[in-house]
Amino acid sequence: MRQHMLNGWLVAALVALICLLGITAYMEVRKDLPRVACMRDLKAVDKRAAQLETCSTACCNGTSASA
Repeated sequence: MRQHMLNGWLVAALVALICLLGITAYMEVRKDLPRVACMRDLKAVDKRAAQLETCSTACCNGTSASA
């Protein structure tokens, strides 16, 4: 009985860990998505003039890369 209860707690802890890792990854991707989209759009030759008008200065002119 005790082993069964411990296994249940272990499964619950693993599920909680996976959920926390997923939430953390989602938040990091969500935070970095506008910068990546802006940098990708700058490579398009026909959209370059429009991109410079619509993209924020911090996004387009920033050269810092996240690790």
